[in-house]
Amino acid sequence: MREVILASHGRFAEGIEDSVTMIIGKQENLKTFGMRPGESAVDFAEVIKKEILEKPDAEFVILTDLYGASVCTAMSLLSEYPNVTVFSGMNLGMVLDILTDTRTEASADAWVEEARTGIREVKIEITEQEDF
Repeated sequence: MREVILASHGRFAEGIEDSVTMIIGKQENLKTFGMRPGESAVDFAEVIKKEILEKPDAEFVILTDLYGASVCTAMSLLSEYPNVTVFSGMNLGMVLDILTDTRTEASADAWVEEARTGIREVKIEITEQEDF
């Protein structure tokens, strides 16, 4: 079973969870952790570590917001466990792809590619002059 954990600064992770629920419904295997001012990401990393140790047969995918920031650094320490994969730069497309992926093993390259394909500049191109 795949457990997906979103970890961020502030309420970013909760916002992504809200969007996931709107699009594909409530996901029982999705948890969020948001570091608030004065809190430590290491504290919720300890909570997650306990869960990892309690579920050695589960696959844990942890997504963080910013590479190299405190939340990512704390979560990266959990990648020492063979059933844990940690990513930075989470976005909604990537989270949806991970939650709906039916492959039995982590598909890191495919998930990263999905995240990249959703990032692009969007412009409206006007082909003819319109009168207003």
